[in-house]
Amino acid sequence: MSQVSSLPQSNSHQKRVYNIQIGNKLPNATHVMRNPKSLDKLLYQPMPNIHNLQDLINEGLKNFGQREFIGNKNLQTGMYEYETYENIYKKARALGSSLQNLNLLKVSREQKTFRVYSNLNQDFDGTIKMVGIYCKNRPEWTISDMANALYGYTMVPIYDTLGPDSVSYVLGHSLITTCICSAQSIEILSKTKQLFDLKNIISLEDNYSKESNQILTQRGIKIISFSDIIALGIKNGVPLPKNIPTDTIFTFSYTSGTTGNPKGAMLTHRNLLSVVQSKQNGDHQFNEADTHLSYLPLPHIFERFVHVTCWLSGTKIAYYSGNILKLREDFAAAKPTAAIFVPRLLNKIYEDLNNFINNQPQPQKEYIQKAINEKLKNLYSEQNPTVFHPIYDEKIFKKFNEMFGGKIKQIGSGSAPLSQKVIDFFKVIFSANFNQGYGQTEGTGLETNQVHGDNVENNVGGIVTGIELKLEDVPDMGYLSTDKDEFGNHMPRGEICVRGHSVFAGYYKDEEKTIEAIDSEGWLHSGDIGIILPNGALRIIDRKKNIMKLQQGEYISPEKVENIYIRSRGVSEAYIHGDSMQSYCVGIIVPNPDEIVKIAKELNISETSIEALCKNKLINDAYLKIIQEFGKREGLLSFEQAHKIYLEPVSLAFKGCLTQSFKLQRHIAKQVFKQIFDQMYSTPLPPKLQSRL
Repeated sequence: MSQVSSLPQSNSHQKRVYNIQIGNKLPNATHVMRNPKSLDKLLYQPMPNIHNLQDLINEGLKNFGQREFIGNKNLQTGMYEYETYENIYKKARALGSSLQNLNLLKVSREQKTFRVYSNLNQDFDGTIKMVGIYCKNRPEWTISDMANALYGYTMVPIYDTLGPDSVSYVLGHSLITTCICSAQSIEILSKTKQLFDLKNIISLEDNYSKESNQILTQRGIKIISFSDIIALGIKNGVPLPKNIPTDTIFTFSYTSGTTGNPKGAMLTHRNLLSVVQSKQNGDHQFNEADTHLSYLPLPHIFERFVHVTCWLSGTKIAYYSGNILKLREDFAAAKPTAAIFVPRLLNKIYEDLNNFINNQPQPQKEYIQKAINEKLKNLYSEQNPTVFHPIYDEKIFKKFNEMFGGKIKQIGSGSAPLSQKVIDFFKVIFSANFNQGYGQTEGTGLETNQVHGDNVENNVGGIVTGIELKLEDVPDMGYLSTDKDEFGNHMPRGEICVRGHSVFAGYYKDEEKTIEAIDSEGWLHSGDIGIILPNGALRIIDRKKNIMKLQQGEYISPEKVENIYIRSRGVSEAYIHGDSMQSYCVGIIVPNPDEIVKIAKELNISETSIEALCKNKLINDAYLKIIQEFGKREGLLSFEQAHKIYLEPVSLAFKGCLTQSFKLQRHIAKQVFKQIFDQMYSTPLPPKLQSRL
């Protein structure tokens, strides 16, 4: 048994509200843990009459058919214009009909095995009818997705930002014959060397080049317009199939591939139903009065499941204008009630809003800060914690919310840790509830979620109602289900494993990787290391697979170090690198632009150019000292710390080092910064530092 260093909590005697233990402790693992609402039975149906996504859409149509549903921004007026649920449904029926009538589906029976949590006595025979889609988020995405759901087809999304190599890989892996494409995607496909079985492109617009059209025609590919396909389907409608099996494959979701080629995760109707009911069973439910701004990439399963939730709840979906740099303007125009962010974007907005506050005249700045401090105090009140204030919300904070449309009432974030300081700031500024969650593609994007009012730092809440959780021992890394803190309190650690209705059916045509992911008892192994906090909440603390071995045999978990460093002063992003031929780690640090200027002033450096400051040795030394001291306070051993760093002025995203879900692609980052690593390792450490290793 190992000891866990003391973990700061906002309320150390909170009762257990998450991850309720059932049964006996497992060998080499914790107890199985479940959501308090699903202790007796794991849930997957949002309503008793919903057995597949066709049922879900029909329920949405029945309740919200005449309501505004899908919106696009009019770039002339700057306003959002919506189509009704019924109109979108009719187009989806037409598209689904034409895909069948024109023989545009790739029919595959290659996949022989599918993992399911329980036998629902359904007759899914393994036939997969595929069509591809390759474009940014836009209304046609919903029409296409609904068409697949209504007719039992399978969507194969291609990431809009993937280069030709990955595009070709997905085409070759799936062997789709038809792909729904934007003009931009058509240009990319015309330059893609191998298109495999692709024979038809359904074009969403006609402003692609004549050259691309000619090239694709010469390669035997026919381009058909989306509007023509819809028109044909309206004339020649196909009846909906009855009783679509719950375990029919709804979509492939190609994982971004942090270590190589993407894997095609097969996600079923059951999987999507499960996460929809889990969301609607939690504290952050959607309803017909809500609006969701869609900008996170739809090929990523999290945004996808949010959309499917909107199909059931009647929540309006407003598509962003396509330019991420104008996202603030889209928020203001769409007026979303629920704002879903990734941490990198939240950190950027946090910086921008703090700059706005700091640039106010001194009296206003002090008044705003006073209001923030008062609301932070109320937020942590033991008697009546609240995100609201009777005076300051109307006088001050309403204006901040109006910058993003004025109606935000709940904020969600996932995919990476976020500091409690930033979370509390947004709760105060927007007078909104804030929840963090955790999920992976293979778990259909939602595995844990927080309840309202959870102020315990750095946690992702508890398991949702469709699945169950255990932490499995990882003795090689010293993580055990029997771990205790320094006061003797039980605080288990281990690999996060989940089992239940939202666990995927396996990787398409890759049984070996499927067996690695899902064990013989149905547990999906995440590769993430978690710890259970006193209130039952899960905290992500490490990654099992990303382990580096240094020259003297020490093992380093870079994600563990990075997750600590990004919470230290002035650090926006961190990437830690080690080499088995070297005795120490080095790091790439992306500074927070505001803080690096402040640090420079403290060192009597008047320069304000971020690029110039990153090259300044005094600044580099200061950052190295900051992260090492913070790392030491957080329990990092000397050999785990970076002993040399390079300050990178721009986000790793702009270097092509991040996936669509903003995870670090180490194999790419290693190549991008190879020369810098070689340079850092080319000179010895100062004797003082060498003695610490």
